[in-house]
Amino acid sequence: MKNLEIVWRTLADSALSGKRNWKSLREISEASGVAPSTTHQALGRLIEIGAVEQNPISGLTVVSPQKLLESLAAERSLQAKALAYTTLDAAKNLLANPEFSYALGGTLAAVHHLGGENKVATHGQRIIYTPQLISQSELPESDEVIILKLDPLAARTWTDGFTSLAQTYADLWASPGWQSAEFLEALKDDFSPTRDWEQKSIA
Repeated sequence: MKNLEIVWRTLADSALSGKRNWKSLREISEASGVAPSTTHQALGRLIEIGAVEQNPISGLTVVSPQKLLESLAAERSLQAKALAYTTLDAAKNLLANPEFSYALGGTLAAVHHLGGENKVATHGQRIIYTPQLISQSELPESDEVIILKLDPLAARTWTDGFTSLAQTYADLWASPGWQSAEFLEALKDDFSPTRDWEQKSIA
């Protein structure tokens, strides 16, 4: 995953959990594990489109979580980042190995974030993240499951075995199939029941 995306994901996940204010660029850099120079570059686009506001006294504030999420989603390309595509059976064999580290994403993660019970749709293409080396030559090829690289920050913070809410949103946006669109709408309804400008002051 590109460092720019990691910075945006860090801001988006924090905003979705209620933290929109940051004391400084350095605080964001440290939280995302990305160099200050790259963090500065990543913030530039968000400030330009009004997703983030910068104040020399109070630091930086995410003023539009939706714009931030959409920027992250628009940047995401699963196909370009895929380690391998495989079958459900092959993926189940990987997950059954106690030495295989992973986090589940896509529609599986969406169900987790929606409370654990699937009331939306069938799952469609599954997404698995892993920090381990995976080669397409080691697996039967199929579009049932896509395997992606788990970045170091995600490996430390996705402790429940699923992708974060912001990553789940971005991956569903970038996924094919009607199922991903249905789960995307369900997530929007769940975490953003009213438009951002109708919510209470974020100050």
